[in-house]
Amino acid sequence: MLGTYLFGLREGLEAGLIVFVLVAYLAGSGRRNAAGPVLAGAGAAAGVFLALGAALEFGTRELTPEARELIAGSLSIAAAALVTWTVFRIRRAALRGTEDGELGAGAGDAAPGADTGAGDAALGAGAGVLAVTAFLAVGREGPETALFVWSSVRAVSPSGAGGSFEPLTWVLLGLLTAALLGGLVHRVAVRTGPAGLPTRTGGALVVMTAGVLASGVRDLQDARLLGGLADTAFDVSSAVPPDGWSGTFLGGAFVFQPDPTVLQVTVWALYLVPALALFLSPIGSGPSARVKKQKATDEQAEGGASAGTTA
Repeated sequence: MLGTYLFGLREGLEAGLIVFVLVAYLAGSGRRNAAGPVLAGAGAAAGVFLALGAALEFGTRELTPEARELIAGSLSIAAAALVTWTVFRIRRAALRGTEDGELGAGAGDAAPGADTGAGDAALGAGAGVLAVTAFLAVGREGPETALFVWSSVRAVSPSGAGGSFEPLTWVLLGLLTAALLGGLVHRVAVRTGPAGLPTRTGGALVVMTAGVLASGVRDLQDARLLGGLADTAFDVSSAVPPDGWSGTFLGGAFVFQPDPTVLQVTVWALYLVPALALFLSPIGSGPSARVKKQKATDEQAEGGASAGTTA
């Protein structure tokens, strides 16, 4: 039953790890209160897709493999877009808040590093956006995971009729392990200290989002909506088997696939390189704090000179 356990572990990591890192990023950016909408969105996704999986498993309708891939691909791309928007909006507001804090300190209005409300300004009334982001991040793995869980439930039948609790037990253990690992990652990230926390967790989110986006492209190729499925960029399945421990952790944490297509790798690189460069760049939007501070100093000097001349 190791394969069943690893399936649950991988699916749980893919669905939940990005949520835990997002919560850590929000906490590091001064938005601890935003964890509520994120967790609510994740919980709603789990409930919706478990209900959908039950309806499909025990009902008369079926979801074709192509339809599952189409749903997963669409949700992955939408999740990547929203995570990117959230990360960069908070980053931009944090840079502006730092500049305002430094400028205020230079003018004697505030202490360096004072809370300027950057986190609140970043999201505004964005609780709904955060909930939807978490919903999509978890929901992109929802159909496949839910169907597997309910098929394991169906395998449980009265004693003596050939039923077994093992598949259900092992897949639930895998999901539980993923949740515990996600919580551990969040705890370690926060306990390492606030200095650099937004940069570390935000950078991790960008890397993970690149994998989510590339995975969404691959899903759409599997659904025959995009071409190029036969054009494999490389294949390291023998070194990193997808159903082994290494493939499980790499796939769960970074949505890594050992045999990506050329289009998949291209999309991953075209997203990751500029996105990571922009995120790590210390340059914000508009004039820098040094320019603003110098301008304020010059204006004060001109005002003092004018007052002295008049006197």
